[in-house]
Amino acid sequence: MTAVHRPLSDWVVRIGPPSSGPNLINDGDERADARHLPLFAEGWVRRSVTAGPGHTPVLALHSPVSSLTYVELDDYGAPLSLEQSGTELINRIETSWPNPDLGPADLAAVATLSRQIRYLLLHRLSQEGSPAPGVYHSLPWGPVAELASAVVRMLDEAQPSPLSEEALDLGHWVTPAAVGVTGPLEQLYEGLADPDPVLTARGGTALCSGLNSADPARFPAPVRGILADVVRRLASVNPFLRHAATLAADRLTGFASTGLVTTLDSDLPKAAAGTDDRTAIRRLGGSGPFSVRAEVTASGRLKITVQLSVEATTERNRLLDLYGCVFAPVTVSAGDLSRRYWVALEARRRWMSGTLDVPAEHGRFDVGAQEAVIGVWGLSGVSPDELLVSLTGADRAGLQVWRAAAERVPTGHPLHRAVRRHDGQRGTS
Repeated sequence: MTAVHRPLSDWVVRIGPPSSGPNLINDGDERADARHLPLFAEGWVRRSVTAGPGHTPVLALHSPVSSLTYVELDDYGAPLSLEQSGTELINRIETSWPNPDLGPADLAAVATLSRQIRYLLLHRLSQEGSPAPGVYHSLPWGPVAELASAVVRMLDEAQPSPLSEEALDLGHWVTPAAVGVTGPLEQLYEGLADPDPVLTARGGTALCSGLNSADPARFPAPVRGILADVVRRLASVNPFLRHAATLAADRLTGFASTGLVTTLDSDLPKAAAGTDDRTAIRRLGGSGPFSVRAEVTASGRLKITVQLSVEATTERNRLLDLYGCVFAPVTVSAGDLSRRYWVALEARRRWMSGTLDVPAEHGRFDVGAQEAVIGVWGLSGVSPDELLVSLTGADRAGLQVWRAAAERVPTGHPLHRAVRRHDGQRGTS
């Protein structure tokens, strides 16, 4: 169903012929996604028609067989305005769907379309095709760069220039290129503007993690540059974010990075007769502020030790108060399966550290620790079942951190429920 003309929007409305019944959104089923309706499986062509009191050209689909015509709608149920030339452009792109050959002239033409149509076109293309990273540069990035520039000035404790309405509400317009970037950037701005230190920490944490999972090549060069400036500032003002922010800045600016991912194999070489103390050890982060030691044992266990170098200072105490407690996300992936663990970090004099001991995956698997450390607030969307696995693998010091964190949240919070279940199963120790 990808090599046909189908709706870009999830809402359409029929405009003809008159004998075909009432004109309702999605023929009366507004909850349906028009892009996946069997009605549009084949036989449709692009057409520009006029609609509304002003007879504005709008994007539509027409069936030569049934004579039915459907107009595509925006998020508010209004027809998507598009001149005839724009409809012809989309028609050419869809003719070679899902891998259209978009040259510079085509991309320049796409960039002149409304942000709504650009979003819909690139959203569908990202789901059904494999577009080159540069295709995403035609999305409306200007407001993102504008807001990021304001955040840089605020982190420098300078007054930003007044922002446009588009910069104050980035919406979902560039999410075909990356998710987890614009929302956290808005959150970071709001935290700095209020000011709200917890919101600032949450926004900065989510932004670093989002950028580390995004493809930087999908961002235009000016946007990459200003976002790199944002995370560099975050690294300088929040030591808990230093490693993730530095990694994000390196990725955005094209610098080679050692990364925080390694591969282990639970199938260890055979041991000498009479011994079975085999292990495989990998270290991530080197001599940087954030390091991870991953060890596979002959008994099939994976032991992870995380250390974050942050001296015991007034600033660290302030951050600990904002974070409640600190947890380092670690991801273990084998094939298409991935599991996330959280290592509770105990505050020591010159660093914060924690360990986790869980069953190792069978065969080869990856261990990654590229995400920023989080506070108690970062666990609100995690299920108690997921948290319980990390609780079970914690040592005595780690359990103390988990229990201290549980005291800071309401009884209905997933963290509180997970700790209660853990202690009820094993007895508090």
